[in-house]
Amino acid sequence: MNQPRKSILTKDVKSWIAYDAGNSAFATTVLAAFFPLFFASYWTADFDDITSTKYFTASLTVINLIILIGMPIVGAITDVKNLTKTFFGIFSFFGALMVACFYFVGPNSWLIAIILYGIALFCFSAAITLYDKILIFISSPSTVSKISGYGYSIGYLGGGTLFVINSFMVLNPSFFGLEDNVSAIKWSFVSVGIWWAIFTLPLMINYEQRPIKEEKISKSIQQILTTFKEIANQKNIVLFLIAFFLYIDGVHTIMALAAMFGDGIGIGQDSIITALILVQFVAAPMTFMWSFVANKHGDKKVIFITILIYIGVVIYSMNLATAIQFYILAGLVGSVQGGIQASSRSLFAKIIPVEKSGEFFGFYNTFGRAGSVLGPLLVNLFLVAFNDLKIALIPLIVLFILGAVFLWFVEEKYETI
Repeated sequence: MNQPRKSILTKDVKSWIAYDAGNSAFATTVLAAFFPLFFASYWTADFDDITSTKYFTASLTVINLIILIGMPIVGAITDVKNLTKTFFGIFSFFGALMVACFYFVGPNSWLIAIILYGIALFCFSAAITLYDKILIFISSPSTVSKISGYGYSIGYLGGGTLFVINSFMVLNPSFFGLEDNVSAIKWSFVSVGIWWAIFTLPLMINYEQRPIKEEKISKSIQQILTTFKEIANQKNIVLFLIAFFLYIDGVHTIMALAAMFGDGIGIGQDSIITALILVQFVAAPMTFMWSFVANKHGDKKVIFITILIYIGVVIYSMNLATAIQFYILAGLVGSVQGGIQASSRSLFAKIIPVEKSGEFFGFYNTFGRAGSVLGPLLVNLFLVAFNDLKIALIPLIVLFILGAVFLWFVEEKYETI
């Protein structure tokens, strides 16, 4: 007689998934939409579009370099101290506070805005490093792809829900008793901070961290070098991290610059906001779909397919001129964005040692963040050289192709249920 299959949706898993609904509001409303638009139209109002984009991409490069250095340290410390849950909460709540502080930044104060943005993005990245680490302890090799996919999918629904509300505020400020869309965007930032904090609570309350034998923090710093050497000796992990660095660079750059790109080529802000909403609600069901494909055929195949679609997205963007075309572009991005992120995370989780998950995921997020350095930098260099937003997208095609080449040689270990 067959035993009933045990549900993978335990209290820990549900709480873990819920967090994605919270921090995705930051990724959507702040990173992808309102911060780039507000940076261009309000915090750098005295600059032209090209100059504003140059300032933003240059600042993003510096911020991501700082994050690149910090993530392995965060991961290593939590592997020698029982601080995973504590640090996760601190970074999440402080990041939420920094986002809410955008409300107080006045016009043409781009430097203050960038500093707050940098702190918030560092906290977001650190919390994600620890969040990814927790996935190892609440899943198994046979469930990690599904749980990772569920997280991203619910994240798109949660972040998308708040983004719809925020967008309605911006497009109809008087309905909410607000003076104009500037006030609406500022209150949207506040709402993201509150939303992020609220959805952090379930994991903080329900997840019980597994105790580890503590060692001195100084050893954790030494351990970073040891882990780096250990990773360097594991060909499979090295190949994946190089591939991930390259293709996720293209993904992150598209996410970060989409709104400014649309604005720069003359797509109205109302249409840009509508397109970004479309991304969220296409991504939610498609990420579920990709998680089932990954569970049956493997995460590596999912990543390959989504890379090919991303290459098509970039080529399509270079010929984009109308709002309708921008909506089509948004639908294409939404169809693959969650799939490539979820499968990257679950593939990495399958090929690393569990006992060193903090350090390894620290390096994983470091490579992901390093990828966020190169893309904006290359776009910035092409903008300086050609002064054309569409030509500046060419390096992204190269990054996706090179990422696929390195991924080809990665060996995947997976089980299906």
